[in-house]
Amino acid sequence: MSLVAIIPARGGSRRIPRKNIRLFHGKPIIEYSIEAAKRAGFFARIYVSTDSPAISSVAYRAGADVLWRPDVLARDEVGTQAVMADALSTVVSDRLTIDPPRYACCIYATAPLMHYMHLIYGYCSLRQRRAPYCYSVDERGGDAGQWYWGETDAFIKGVSLDQAHFFSLADKRVCDINTEDDWQRAERMYAALKGGTEWQP
Repeated sequence: MSLVAIIPARGGSRRIPRKNIRLFHGKPIIEYSIEAAKRAGFFARIYVSTDSPAISSVAYRAGADVLWRPDVLARDEVGTQAVMADALSTVVSDRLTIDPPRYACCIYATAPLMHYMHLIYGYCSLRQRRAPYCYSVDERGGDAGQWYWGETDAFIKGVSLDQAHFFSLADKRVCDINTEDDWQRAERMYAALKGGTEWQP
């Protein structure tokens, strides 16, 4: 059974310019998401959905494939679900896709605190619960802004995320990056995690 990762990364960013490829501890922040997906070791393909040539260049260098996003889906008001539906519809309809993915993981482009093991745990949780989606939350139940798994058909058909179940992450692993203050806080948290001698869940 094939699995795919989709990383939505549009070029526009109102609050943090070029956010998806801004350097974070020395490398474009999107590379952390691509590397986590690669380290999970079970994705048949890792795609970056983008409308930006600059982001596509970074994605290719990091080892991901690129799905070009229509301009209409690169607007501020377009949600992640619509982007996932478009990307997965393209993947499934590709004549070169021999084994269409039954499950897919949406991985956010600005999630440097994410650990690849959590992608594995999230997939196992999705399968065990038999829900259409599973997404990561912080210790208080708020969206962690890192990833969510789902059935490919659920994404394409627009099944509501209200039917998802949750996978809780420790707060030291969660920092949703929307402002400059968030960015600086995430850099401090990342440095603290890297300073440890063992992997911290």
